[in-house]
Amino acid sequence: MEPGIVHQAIKWPEVPAIGMGPINLHPPQWTHEDRYSGQAVLPHMFIGPYHLVRNLEFIQQHGIEYVLCIRDPSERLFLRETALPGVEFCFLDVPADVNKTSIIPHFGQANQLIRQITGQGKTILLCCSDGIDKSASFLTAYLMNTYSLAAVDAITFVQNRRYCATPSPYGYRLKLMEYELICSAEKSSAAQQLSPGGGGSGDPKCSRRREDDDENMGEDQGSESRTIATAFSCKRAR
Repeated sequence: MEPGIVHQAIKWPEVPAIGMGPINLHPPQWTHEDRYSGQAVLPHMFIGPYHLVRNLEFIQQHGIEYVLCIRDPSERLFLRETALPGVEFCFLDVPADVNKTSIIPHFGQANQLIRQITGQGKTILLCCSDGIDKSASFLTAYLMNTYSLAAVDAITFVQNRRYCATPSPYGYRLKLMEYELICSAEKSSAAQQLSPGGGGSGDPKCSRRREDDDENMGEDQGSESRTIATAFSCKRAR
């Protein structure tokens, strides 16, 4: 563990030493029918298939106030807002071919939204068409970024809650491995900024270096960022 990096503990009865070592797979009692329901992964956070929004008993029982649906643009016709009073819907359109798309910025955008919602004490349902690939991958990315988990550990954590959750091996799983390197670099950079003599915000050279990096990134990803900024479609049902 690098100095200055704080690992936040996740309360999980099966594996009490989160962040101290590999997370082992402890499959829950699972039946095929369970994939059609939703499972609690963290406080104020559930994962499952989108059709759960039509299950009023589930929504009310678990106090779902926010639905974040990860969908392919081609799924807009059937993965869309439904009449659910008091529940806000938010859709994130992500192209199906993740290998040819910059998915990682979408991870960051979803992470920010999840923190905002759960920080307000609201319970969120993170879903996709089947609750197996897209939503599981975005939940994994959130765990990696928030709790400094490795990709394999975060995936295993999700599978211990929803056993059928399986990020596609040659799609999202590869992107999550890339995202692990980015999260690690961000944590290391933050720790360096906080350490004595680490070149904090008061270091002119460091400040200039960050400005140059931001300018270069803006030139390379400006159009993409504008596209991502409009990817979310959110609305509160009446």
